Amino acid sequence: MKTKIVNLSKKIVPYKLRIALRKLNWRRYYLQQTLFGTQKNAPKVYCPIAEKEFKKFISLHNDLLTPTNGARSRHRLICLFLKNETDIFKAERKVLHIAPEYCLYQKFIATESCKYYPGDKMADGYGKQVGVNNVDLTDLPYDDFFFDYVLCNHVLEHIPDDRKAMAEIYRVLQPSGEAVITIPIDEAIGKTYEDETITSPEQRKKHFGQWDHLRLYSTDIKERLESIGFEVELIRYGDRFSREDYAKYGLCNNLIIHAKRAALPKNDNN
Repeated sequence: MKTKIVNLSKKIVPYKLRIALRKLNWRRYYLQQTLFGTQKNAPKVYCPIAEKEFKKFISLHNDLLTPTNGARSRHRLICLFLKNETDIFKAERKVLHIAPEYCLYQKFIATESCKYYPGDKMADGYGKQVGVNNVDLTDLPYDDFFFDYVLCNHVLEHIPDDRKAMAEIYRVLQPSGEAVITIPIDEAIGKTYEDETITSPEQRKKHFGQWDHLRLYSTDIKERLESIGFEVELIRYGDRFSREDYAKYGLCNNLIIHAKRAALPKNDNN
């Protein structure tokens, strides 16, 4: 019932109003937790997306949210990876961002050097974001070798033919282009669990963790992407931070999938 109410609200409540209500809610939680919290003298925290200090992150649903943009722990982790390990914010780059998160969307549209292409499939049950193009990840409307980067966070688990989506990401990347991908991963199961006979929202939540997930990935996502042609590294990026910085940035220990398209072979005659 709760899922149906949420999906209905996404259909009838305008996007800008939904964002405004979210911001009010974040502000309410922040004030409550800073005024009535027990850790009065705790060190300040810092959101690399908002580029701002706060007294604390909002503690909500086993996660830590940035008070101004709702960024979760995984969003801040991804942002630090992009800032520290890529040139995505430093040079003129074409970036395809699939199902852009509000916090990262705001970061990218404020980056003048970035040629930013946000896209999402406007399916039933999902909010239609202002400024985001309606695209299907299994049939992207872009030329081969078009993008320097593709960002795809918590999307592949929703797509029936995930290998076709991976192939499309590969196709639109330039040689040596990079895809930064995150998904819910259960490392303990060893092999991705999927069953096409599981179709009801209730059963999908029970088996895959959420009503609209079609599989539960494990670390063999690396082999799936490599079968497309990618060079793949699974990076536990949170481990690269000190305990103090891990807390300061409000990070998590999720895996980041760094998938790189191979460079074109050199011409020996040159």
